[in-house]
Amino acid sequence: MAGRSLLLGVVSRAELGGAILKDVSRSFYLSLRFLPRGFREPASVGYLLARISDTIADAGEAPVTDRKDLLDEFRGLLGEDASWDRFQERLSGVLGKRLPHPGEAALLARAGECLDWMRALDGWKQAAVREVAGHITEGQGWDLQRFAGEGVVRLDSEGELDRYTYLVAGSVGEFWTTLGFGTDADFAALGRMEMQALGCNYGKGLQLVNIVRDLDEDARKGRCYLPGPAPPAEAVGPWSRRARRFLQEGLRYTGAVRGKRLRAATGLPAMIGLRTLDLAEAAAAEGGGTRVKVSRAEVRRLAWATLRAALAPGSDPWARHSKVADRRRERHD
Repeated sequence: MAGRSLLLGVVSRAELGGAILKDVSRSFYLSLRFLPRGFREPASVGYLLARISDTIADAGEAPVTDRKDLLDEFRGLLGEDASWDRFQERLSGVLGKRLPHPGEAALLARAGECLDWMRALDGWKQAAVREVAGHITEGQGWDLQRFAGEGVVRLDSEGELDRYTYLVAGSVGEFWTTLGFGTDADFAALGRMEMQALGCNYGKGLQLVNIVRDLDEDARKGRCYLPGPAPPAEAVGPWSRRARRFLQEGLRYTGAVRGKRLRAATGLPAMIGLRTLDLAEAAAAEGGGTRVKVSRAEVRRLAWATLRAALAPGSDPWARHSKVADRRRERHD
């Protein structure tokens, strides 16, 4: 019986980290394929748990109070070995018919298996996943509460924005660094503290890319993450430049990582983020808003470019990409 249970667990994890994860993520799934196994498993679990909480937070047809309560309960379950069954029932009851994306519905239906997978990880990996998922869920809960007012609600300060981007994305850069040095003491050419700082800013930059890209859609939902009185169209420039600076730190992070597969996995999000900013800036200049999407064909092209950079000889194979990003930023200053 124990052997059968173990086999079912292995099969479940293979499905969760394969078809299920692929259905709810395009670019991250590509990154994960480059990772060595010891790194890939906790990264996959962490992503799936974050996607569960993100799906709860974004289920716009469900009342905000219900979503906030579910997030709070979910966050509590991350920190203890309580039964998932009751929460799974509540989750299905509140969100079951409000999820148009079939991949998200399938993920929520197997949320308990994701939690079991996390609990099966080695102690330090499990602690790292619990911590990053807790940060992300805290940020998502704050988001629901902060934007609960009438009309378009804007953040009051850069400090608010910085705290939010840290919780939902900067903490992921720190998590990535924890996995890296925990898996291999020779993970990077730079020290752990410097890599933590670069990774944190890398994550913040990726979240700023999302914010710039989604300005128009967020405004329709009554929220604007960019502080200050400027309307969204005029706000694109300075925040896009800040995102580029952070993504350049991400390229520095990538250049310091040892191991070709890890460099490829680490560099792809920056490549996609920089291309997204190119498209968003061009669309805003033409007055068409900033909602853009990098095509699947272009994502594949960027994946190949990332792999070539990761395989290139030299101490910093990402220097050329960093210089290109810098020239583009200067052109917009």
